[in-house]
Amino acid sequence: MENILITGGSGFIGSYFNEKLNVNIINFDLRKPIHPTNNKYVKGDVCDFKALNSVVKEYNVNTIIHLAAAHHDFGISKEEYFEVNETGTENICKVAEENDIKKIVFYSSVAVYGDNKEPSTEERAPEPSNHYGASKLAGEAKLKSWSEKEGNQAIVIRPCLVYGPRNTANMYNLIKQIDSGKFFNVGKGDNVKSICFVENIVEATIHLLNTLNRTGYNFYNYADSPQLTSKETANYISECLGKKKPFSVPKTLLQIGAIPFDILIKVTGKNLPVSSARVNKFATETYHKAEKILETGFSPKFDNYQGLKKMVDWYNSNNGK
Repeated sequence: MENILITGGSGFIGSYFNEKLNVNIINFDLRKPIHPTNNKYVKGDVCDFKALNSVVKEYNVNTIIHLAAAHHDFGISKEEYFEVNETGTENICKVAEENDIKKIVFYSSVAVYGDNKEPSTEERAPEPSNHYGASKLAGEAKLKSWSEKEGNQAIVIRPCLVYGPRNTANMYNLIKQIDSGKFFNVGKGDNVKSICFVENIVEATIHLLNTLNRTGYNFYNYADSPQLTSKETANYISECLGKKKPFSVPKTLLQIGAIPFDILIKVTGKNLPVSSARVNKFATETYHKAEKILETGFSPKFDNYQGLKKMVDWYNSNNGK
């Protein structure tokens, strides 16, 4: 049976790979799995080449799924982004080279495209606008160099915002704010915010692992349909929660209201739920197309309405905790 090492395997997306992959899995992560699994867990850091190399040798790994990343919006320095996302990926490539591993899957990000005024496709040249996107693109470059060696296959996935049950990040916070009545649509809310349901993107990745017969460098955006505006997403979540639709507040007014929170963040160093950066982020268009991966024969089981409903149901079953 195949032995797959999953870096960052203890996290949200990793937990779904642990459920859906019928192989021997070794989770390599700094923390224990957040969801129960019978698969092997080894504590380790992708920035530690010796530890990474040791576990690959011990378990005779033949495929690596590289999920580990520095990705939070707050509290991460430029140096840390690049240490984890670039140097960590470089270590993965070196370990693969030393142990004759021929297949690596890398979760990059649509952040490599930067601020897009029109929907991105894989044909668009990357132009990251923040340290996270730049560090992910640097990681891709390491993997591309590795993939140029004979027989090596790199599968790079560029996801948009991933959501679903067990997720306690951006989409969870949006659901919680809507549930508490503290959420307002920013301006007209007509900006498209591409999102993808976790079960779909994991199944798409497994599809590529099982069917892609090209070596070299292969990269794909991932987003689910229908592509919803920020207002459409918020209104549908409200409907699933049995709440009234959030009303809209002009962006300028919200930015003014966020100024005291910006000052407090600067003084305390705390990551508060309200800031002008969050207002701007929610009002920004992040529209990414993913037709290339569908052309491989993959068909997602869930659309975004079904995925959001499943996440809200999970949220309700956990009493909003």
